[in-house]
Amino acid sequence: MNIKNAFFCSVVNYKKWVVDIKIYTLFTLIIVFVLWQFSGIYEYARIVDSNVSPWIFPHLFITPVVTPIYGCFAILLFSDAPFIDRHMPFIVIRTGRNSWILGQLLYILFTSFLYTIINYIITVISFIPYIDFTSDWGRVIMTLARNPGSAYEKGIKLTVLINDSIVTSFTAIEATLISLGLFFLVTLFIGIVIFSLNLIIGKMCGIITAGILVFISYFSIYVGRLTIGLKVYYFSPISWISLQYIDWYGSGDSPSLQYAVIFLLGTSLSLSILSVISFSRKDINIAEGVE
Repeated sequence: MNIKNAFFCSVVNYKKWVVDIKIYTLFTLIIVFVLWQFSGIYEYARIVDSNVSPWIFPHLFITPVVTPIYGCFAILLFSDAPFIDRHMPFIVIRTGRNSWILGQLLYILFTSFLYTIINYIITVISFIPYIDFTSDWGRVIMTLARNPGSAYEKGIKLTVLINDSIVTSFTAIEATLISLGLFFLVTLFIGIVIFSLNLIIGKMCGIITAGILVFISYFSIYVGRLTIGLKVYYFSPISWISLQYIDWYGSGDSPSLQYAVIFLLGTSLSLSILSVISFSRKDINIAEGVE
């Protein structure tokens, strides 16, 4: 296996972005959604004439319905996995099976990281010109955390809830880094699930499984939490994108940060290994791709 060839196979997928309407659609949806989500806080910052710090990302996922929506965005991002097209058989012949499959896994890894960074940047630039690059939570976030009603008093309806427990339990940078890390791992997990199951079992199997996981994340918010309790989040990995569904106190009622990280990384690695083994045994049809 040649690492250089693996990177080449990964880069080929990025070259497809130029003509991939799915990518343009996805990031348009994200930009519009984020601008709408933060419109209330933006208006609040304008009225009180105070800037928003760049650490609001962890609070984006406090509103229950946002987590399933971002799960759907991640599914759209990797919906064409395992990235097989009419050029794929010739690339495999040129680079080798192992280099190609590793290249696809690297693509999912790099794309998950890039996707995480882009989402964070969008949350920051959405507050321009009311943005203040401070190292603490800032006046706006602190005020809305301690007195959520202050926005409603000014006739503003917030669609992003500022969680007071996050503000009091973590520093702004600490909460943002943890939230970004979980966002990256969940995105990576979704990408690997779609890629691996589509490749190993068959087309659409991975997307269906990822869709079920998104449904579970929505189910757990309401019905699941009422019927099973907080333990329902042990079976809802996509919910771990939000800090409020992580057990920070060692009670065991919901998944701890360590549990979430080990599960997401372990499952992603295991499925990746199974994908490599499965692909090495598949026949390649020059005209149609992988059989």
